Amino acid sequence: MIKIILKSISTTNNKLKVCVFLAVALIAICFVFLRPGEDVADEFADVATIAATSMDLYPVNSKGLPSDELAAKQLKIKAAHFENLQPAKKAPSHEQAQTALVQFTQGELIDVIINQKLNIKVGKCYTNPNADGNYSCVSCMVLLYNRDKKDWQEAPEGENFMKNAYDFYQASEGGFWQAKDLSMMIPYDYDLFEKYELK
Repeated sequence: MIKIILKSISTTNNKLKVCVFLAVALIAICFVFLRPGEDVADEFADVATIAATSMDLYPVNSKGLPSDELAAKQLKIKAAHFENLQPAKKAPSHEQAQTALVQFTQGELIDVIINQKLNIKVGKCYTNPNADGNYSCVSCMVLLYNRDKKDWQEAPEGENFMKNAYDFYQASEGGFWQAKDLSMMIPYDYDLFEKYELK
């Protein structure tokens, strides 16, 4: 009987040791993968915030917006202080911007240019201080111009992989223009769209 009791106690102790070990291991994992004061929900919230902030950079045509959206947009515009933007002294031509975007989209734009008869037109550009070590960087709106219809087009047919504004930069003085995602908030270029609308 005593042997049975001792064996039972030994088994219980072993189970207790296993439970303690698992608890310690779980706590260690939490410290490794979660910084103090954060949880998984916080991590997802950070990603969502970054995505929302990135999309907020892109110009929006405020004409025709509902009053609540218009008010929110006007607050963002006011906070952006567009009056402090410096018009770029040097910017890519339509052809240079198009070539840069062909490279940036890894050739997707070629089909649009050839088969959909669309060309890139670049609008007013602003000096972007976020040059990332490049010689120069500017931020500009672009549009797709239909050569046959003589009118601008909202998006290419099929998948819309284009955005309405990009950064264009030169790695060195006199270098060719390259494109990257927009990194600075700029105003909507109404003049660009008016210039290339069907007359």
